[in-house]
Amino acid sequence: MDETISYLKDRFKEEQGRFDQVENKSAKFFTAVSVLVAGLSALAALKNGILFQIQTPLAVCAFLAFAVAALAIGCAWGHALSALSIKAYPSLPSSRETAEYLKAVDDEAQKAHIYNCYVDTLEILKTSIDEKSKPLELAYQEITIGAGAFALLAVLTIIRELIA
Repeated sequence: MDETISYLKDRFKEEQGRFDQVENKSAKFFTAVSVLVAGLSALAALKNGILFQIQTPLAVCAFLAFAVAALAIGCAWGHALSALSIKAYPSLPSSRETAEYLKAVDDEAQKAHIYNCYVDTLEILKTSIDEKSKPLELAYQEITIGAGAFALLAVLTIIRELIA
């Protein structure tokens, strides 16, 4: 039983590290997407809003590329914010009641209780990590879509400037 508890203790530390890693990635990603939102706003105001002057088919395509990029980045920002949402951080029981129980029972009951605490908390921690990872994964996918739309917008803008 001691080896099992030691194993669970190591897994718990790994999962805590994984949780912290997801939290840090979420914060960094949210900051990066916030910068993109600001850049998107600046791009919209560029050359007196040339993106919104849609008299030619090329201008319509450029506007649509901008709209797709804006929508994708807006969604990515929302999902990154969702991944950052503060939820209860799963931790092992540390109440006085638990300590008193462990003091009152024999070694086998202590080990069984500690085992159950680790297993239960690990399950909750894994679920919490998965819940935080899903919106972050969606945000990465949306940024990829936004980057593709920005690349298309850049090409269309260059073509527009060359033929103007």
